[in-house]
Amino acid sequence: MVATLQDLTESSQKSKPSFKKRPTVNRPTVRRFGKGKREEVAFDEDARREYLTGFSRRKQQRKQHAEEVRQSRIREEIKQSRRDAAQARKEQAAENVRAERRALGLLSDDDEADEPQPDSALHEEHDFEDEERHAHVTVQEFDADDDWNTSARPATASKPSPQQHKVSLPKDSAAKKESKPKKAKQIPTQPFGSLTSILEPEVVQAKYSIPIEEAQPQARVKKDFHYMSSAERAQERKHQRERNHQQAEIRREANRTRIKAGTPRKKISATGKKRK
Repeated sequence: MVATLQDLTESSQKSKPSFKKRPTVNRPTVRRFGKGKREEVAFDEDARREYLTGFSRRKQQRKQHAEEVRQSRIREEIKQSRRDAAQARKEQAAENVRAERRALGLLSDDDEADEPQPDSALHEEHDFEDEERHAHVTVQEFDADDDWNTSARPATASKPSPQQHKVSLPKDSAAKKESKPKKAKQIPTQPFGSLTSILEPEVVQAKYSIPIEEAQPQARVKKDFHYMSSAERAQERKHQRERNHQQAEIRREANRTRIKAGTPRKKISATGKKRK
């Protein structure tokens, strides 16, 4: 079909309806399963039995886990307290060194400027405690001009404890003290040949004997003990059986000789008394 000239004009071209192309949309593909491919629920009898019979066991496991957590928390607290106590001792030792150097005049002005200025009346008390001991520390201001013989001096410095005396003993004296044997109590000898010892020996023996409270206890002799091996135990059982057989044979022989001699056998009743 040949288009006419009027159809090719501009007006006729504008009057024609225009069709816009729609944009393509990417739709997700839907998977379609076959008729035989369906999800199945499997019933496990062992898992059901484990769940129904494991209430007490699971409860014990929870208790054990809670106890382990509690013990670990306690251990952490103990470690933290020990670290704090060690840090406090370290700071206290450094403060003591600075105070001693300041008293001896070994610190320069720059060092004193760097140090924190303490209060005019320094008095601090600290308590440090761990598993084995408890320490109470008192920090006071130190002045080199003060008299150490005054009452401000600690009582422990003026009167040392017995433990300090014990520690300060030299090694030679301690060794001599340990090596010195104890003197045994002399026992009076009994008079022999006297009239009293002849007529009444019990009286003399009681007079010159050692009381039970003062008597030296006899040292017990320790027997050699060792664990026997399986072979030694088997050998010991074999020897014991042989001894038992020998004793049984001796008893049988004694019974035979008694029967031949006609000696009646003594019978013992249920009450434990011999029958006549």
